[in-house]
Amino acid sequence: MTIELVSGDYFLPRPLVIEPDDSGLEAAPLEIRSAGGRPAVLRAARRLEGLEWTRWRGEVWRAKVSGPAFELLWAGDRPLIRARFPNYDPKLSPFGGVSVEATAPQRVARWADPAGGVIHAVHASRWGGMHIPILGKNADGTLHLGTPTGNNRQPGPSEQERFVENIFEELDAPGEWYFDTKSGWLYLWPADGRPPARTGLIASVGRTVLEVRGTAERPVHDVVIRGLSFRNAAPSFLQSTEPLLRSDWMFDRTGAVLIEGAERVRVTESDFAQLGGNAVVVSGFNRHVAIDGNLIQDVGGSGIAFVGRPDSVRSPLFEYHQSLQLSEIDRTPGPRDPNYPADSSADDNLIHDIGTIDLQAAGVEIATSARISVRHNSIYRVPRAGINIGDGTWGGHLIADNDVFDTVLETGDHGAFNSWGRDRFWHPDRAEMNRRVAAEPSLVLLDALEPDILRHNRFRSDHGWDIDLDDGSSNYIIEDNVMLAGGLKFREGFARVARNNILFNSTFHPHVWFANSEDVFTHNILMSGYQPILIEHWGKELDYNLFPTPQALARARSNGTDAHSVAGSPGFRDPAEGDFRVVDGSSAIAIGFHNFSMDDFGVTSPRLRALAKRPEIPKAIFSDDRQSAQPRQALGMTFKSVETLGEQSAAGLANVQGALILAVDPDGPAARAGLKRGDVILRILDGEYGQTEPIATAEDFLATYQARRWRGEITLEISRDQRRQTIKLPIR
Repeated sequence: MTIELVSGDYFLPRPLVIEPDDSGLEAAPLEIRSAGGRPAVLRAARRLEGLEWTRWRGEVWRAKVSGPAFELLWAGDRPLIRARFPNYDPKLSPFGGVSVEATAPQRVARWADPAGGVIHAVHASRWGGMHIPILGKNADGTLHLGTPTGNNRQPGPSEQERFVENIFEELDAPGEWYFDTKSGWLYLWPADGRPPARTGLIASVGRTVLEVRGTAERPVHDVVIRGLSFRNAAPSFLQSTEPLLRSDWMFDRTGAVLIEGAERVRVTESDFAQLGGNAVVVSGFNRHVAIDGNLIQDVGGSGIAFVGRPDSVRSPLFEYHQSLQLSEIDRTPGPRDPNYPADSSADDNLIHDIGTIDLQAAGVEIATSARISVRHNSIYRVPRAGINIGDGTWGGHLIADNDVFDTVLETGDHGAFNSWGRDRFWHPDRAEMNRRVAAEPSLVLLDALEPDILRHNRFRSDHGWDIDLDDGSSNYIIEDNVMLAGGLKFREGFARVARNNILFNSTFHPHVWFANSEDVFTHNILMSGYQPILIEHWGKELDYNLFPTPQALARARSNGTDAHSVAGSPGFRDPAEGDFRVVDGSSAIAIGFHNFSMDDFGVTSPRLRALAKRPEIPKAIFSDDRQSAQPRQALGMTFKSVETLGEQSAAGLANVQGALILAVDPDGPAARAGLKRGDVILRILDGEYGQTEPIATAEDFLATYQARRWRGEITLEISRDQRRQTIKLPIR
């Protein structure tokens, strides 16, 4: 059966629900689609019509509005800004502007009744965002706050990177609005300076437009949703209170399209935009659900999320610091019941400008699921990871042929691809983890049953890693990927293999490996030396890799690795155009590297290919360039390697080493940190890890600062006027 919706707008006071009795047949599915021409637009919203506006004060007008309250408001398709401080500026990050003054006592004192307001903040360690409802004022005039939502990690919100919204006294800029739920007055400062119209405003109603709702015992099955447009759903950040299993996230199981308890359901060729929360959520029991060929943009939460139920997991853990005694761990491999997505896909979707409200978001999120295919998606302009796997249950995912860039734009310590493990044997004490796995190696794969495969993707993260396997991520195969900026990180996991990858202008970052990790890193092209942190055990095999210089190779061999690796130029065919295949006779051939295709990353359907952007390809720095003293630029300064006795003497250095600053942009981060022309950078100090990185050349500084961009700040030891001192330098 086919249900066709004629072109036009459908304002829905409640979600459309497809139930088991509505199911089709495998050979003849129920199809809901637009009739043709302009798509049918389904809006989780209501029109505000017949408004009688009167000028209230200055440029602000007001009108009475009946009916339920709302959190988002549009003038046609243009979003309006809920009254906030600081005022919204699309050029600023994060959140369009933040300020330490947002909740300063003198500002709070101006607010007569802030109940209903919200504090939005970056996590203090920049691991995401969080949202704190304002319930009113205490007797002493301080804010009475509710429970924070959205983040499942300690510590709390940043004091500096925050803003407040829905505060009446902050209605002070064109395009802003405020709705007084007690009196029913809607206040508006028109963006165009003209009196507001009686019609044309659209207010959000609910967080879901369409639900596919069944159960594992009685699923909805054989349904196709094609060519529809989903708009105007309400935000979900204050409902993001469920901690996802073993993840840094809290989550709200709603989306413009919500699928739970389904088999053989497809959402295709549809558009999602102007949404306050998630676009598509595949929750709990689902099998053979396909999300493909869709355009997802301007979304407050995640693009597509596959999220199982915690009752499907044996020995569940819900936060980084949680652990179980060995005697408490269920030794039965795999899931406990079927309430999770499996054998499903998110393919050929164009996803960009998501996480506009909730920074704890991803283009594609996978949590407590099995065998999810994520292929040929283009994902960019995201606040955090483009693709995120939140735990090790139960693996078998294929992440392939994707184009993911402009990531980690508003947070830190993530990658274009990001993952965690923290499976049932997890313990935050690394020594205890070593003891557990040494005594019982089978613990490692009780949850991570099948390998997750990252194959033939193009990743770029300028503020973290291109691929970040964090906190116990285990059982991965990573091959034939191009990494354009941040390189590859392995932290605290087991059974990971990385082979035949191109780490362009970047390198490998091994962090705190266990004694018996069984990790393998072979046949990869590097463009700077390894960047290890607290490595005592170097895995099963690191060898047959191409290093940029003999010095970088020698440092690796001093760790007992890379006996058969070589140093030399990779001989890329046309790196400026993104062709990183190597020419015949390249040094890469000697280490067993093989070429792979460079022109088929990202979306494939003609409609989406015409819209999709591509990443900027950074300028290559080859090994012969690294050995010269040509000036480099980064962080608002120009610098070169110290190379002469005269430069050594002028700076009072013990040796010919360091990065000499030649010029400082007065408006750049180096100048704001206090760096000056003539300073020599000698070391990067890693207080958190109790170690330092010496800077012998300008290239050493480039490599080491790039390895630490996720922190947002580094501490430098410099020489100035023949004296040593330390300077903190912001690197975002």
